[in-house]
Amino acid sequence: MNIEKLKLFIKGRKGLLPKIEAAVKGNQDIIWFHVPSYGEFEEARPVIEATRARFPKGKILLTFFSPTGFIPLQHYDKVDWVFYIPLDTPWDMKRFLDAVRPSKVIFTITDFWPVMMNMLRRRKIDTYIMSVHVEPDSYHLSWWDFNYRQIMRNCYNCVMVRDQMSYDVLTKLGVPKVRITGDPRLDRVADILKEPWSNPVVDAWCKGKKVFMAGSTFPAEDEMMLKIANSHPDQKIMIIPHETDPKEVDAILAQAQHCAVRYTDYEGKEPDEKLLNAQILVINTVGMLARLYRYGFASLIGGGFTDNMPHSVVEPAVFGMPISFGPVYGRESHCRNLTALGAAFPVKDQQELEAYFDRCISDHEFVEKAAAISKDYVLSSTGATHTIVDTIFD
Repeated sequence: MNIEKLKLFIKGRKGLLPKIEAAVKGNQDIIWFHVPSYGEFEEARPVIEATRARFPKGKILLTFFSPTGFIPLQHYDKVDWVFYIPLDTPWDMKRFLDAVRPSKVIFTITDFWPVMMNMLRRRKIDTYIMSVHVEPDSYHLSWWDFNYRQIMRNCYNCVMVRDQMSYDVLTKLGVPKVRITGDPRLDRVADILKEPWSNPVVDAWCKGKKVFMAGSTFPAEDEMMLKIANSHPDQKIMIIPHETDPKEVDAILAQAQHCAVRYTDYEGKEPDEKLLNAQILVINTVGMLARLYRYGFASLIGGGFTDNMPHSVVEPAVFGMPISFGPVYGRESHCRNLTALGAAFPVKDQQELEAYFDRCISDHEFVEKAAAISKDYVLSSTGATHTIVDTIFD
């Protein structure tokens, strides 16, 4: 967490518990969803919205750990309240649960709060976790991570997993209630595909042509893409950094040799010649990435050149395109699956990325084949939302 995020993290928790107590006072049977950040919210979003559809007059609370999720979604209209989650201390969690008194609690992916989880268990509150993916060599299975094993075995009414591998790992670990439900992110991106969405700034810049997309990039990917951009001045490239830190965005603009512009300089304004002729458009705001992929014919996804895994690869996949990412991707099942199917192409260095890029701009048959595979991968695997909602409420 960088300094700016840390400041927001601290500021957002000042007076938090009194605000929550005042907001939920007098309400009963609250359904509480917790997600760490924006990415996990997108995973949970179809389930939250299906819950709202099932209980139109029910009360739903959504909490975030990170400012990255809370700030853009604090006014999300499918729930009744959006707050930060309090710190996982006995005093704060007791006060929080005394105020909210949830009837159902739903967590997403990997979010483990030992104090809170054991309080929920002792209070016998129905608690679920969805979209779990566990590898056989996961660090969570190490001897020292006893909290993970204790929570998975004792604190959930059901652990809902994405795939058979996770089911096998957790049942072998002794988790009593595990169900394969699939990945609701696929439902979410399939819904985004159907949306009649466009952006006037991007429309003006693209001029009706598909562009190369570099999504959720870290500095390593930014540097590599800038080298490619500088040697391919006629190819438009959209860069959507993982962090919208002005210093990082300024660094991209400064290193571009053939004109790069930042999105917010043109938001709500008429396009000018500089925007129309710019080679690179840097999207320095959050919340649009999944929709922006509709403008792309091929993509590089950030994260695989760091200790992080690549960002969501199903977001570009649903729009039909070849996908690339760095070499650190083995724990992300969608990356592995798309690679095996011939729609994703991991690269280990600048040379391999340039070869992938050159093939994408010159080999139409290659792009079409990968595009068909990636789109079919997503659309043939939807339906997890319905299964998850039924598991929780039926």
